[in-house]
Amino acid sequence: MSKIQEALRRIQQSGSKPAAQTRRKDDIAAAMRARPVRVANLVEQEEFTVTEADFAANDRKLVFDQKALRDAGLIAPDYHIDLLSRQYRSIKRPLIGHAFGKRATKIEDGNLIMVTSALAGEGKTFTSINLALSMAQERDHSVILVDADVAKPHVSNIFGVHEEPGLLDLLEDSQLDIGSLIMATDVDGLFIFPAGIPRLHATELLASSRMDRVTKALARITSDPIIIFDSPPLLQTSESSVVASLVGQIVLVVKAGQTSHDAVMSALATIGDEKAINLVLNQVRDAGNDNQYGYGYGYGYGYGKNFDGSATTTVAPE
Repeated sequence: MSKIQEALRRIQQSGSKPAAQTRRKDDIAAAMRARPVRVANLVEQEEFTVTEADFAANDRKLVFDQKALRDAGLIAPDYHIDLLSRQYRSIKRPLIGHAFGKRATKIEDGNLIMVTSALAGEGKTFTSINLALSMAQERDHSVILVDADVAKPHVSNIFGVHEEPGLLDLLEDSQLDIGSLIMATDVDGLFIFPAGIPRLHATELLASSRMDRVTKALARITSDPIIIFDSPPLLQTSESSVVASLVGQIVLVVKAGQTSHDAVMSALATIGDEKAINLVLNQVRDAGNDNQYGYGYGYGYGYGKNFDGSATTTVAPE
């Protein structure tokens, strides 16, 4: 039995109960200077050149409204935050290790991480946001959360930037530059890249050579950056497979007790065997605990055929 199949077997044994469901201006240059280890040298990828000055020119800074996020079910309640933090430390550690070769095999483009799911409603945006928050706590890395779910840009909507220029605009307009579109947040080291104005030909833009150059530029935009793409469900859009082809690691979110084995296997088949695949089991219920908190997290970890990895599953009470 392969490592991914073993993780899936454990997923199938899990059960769950359904979980409930401002921006202000500031000086981004000061935010970047506060973390000098994270400021990039000159970066060039064909026409894309990004410097610290580009970030300074963008005077927008987004505020993480924790109450609003909590009310929307996108971060855990206060009484559950310690558990959430422990779970996401377990999730992020191998991702970071394989991105930068820290006590693990280094994966090409491993700092480009796609977060997706087989179907909608499995918690991929929840995972993207909380993984980005956890990774931003790392001393050596800046984190850019890219809203690549261009059909349903949840991250952009959450932060009120759904009408702001972003990724799609950059892909279509050669006069725009990356640095002017990425927004700092009031979380040290965490930046948001909006999806941009919706377009009918979004898939073609994402599949363009320009997107490939944008992705490579993002991968080098600061010192040892981590780029997290909140991407569409694999089985419901064509954009997700395009994003999957550009990243080094993929986090597949699976909702315990709801996502079928066939759906997970079909999603994995769209990715192929060459990618590093990480399974996150969401909304796990601990059979020995009847408390209902509305949250639960699990983690399954495995690789395609060209990589070595371990298969583990951890669960936390709902």
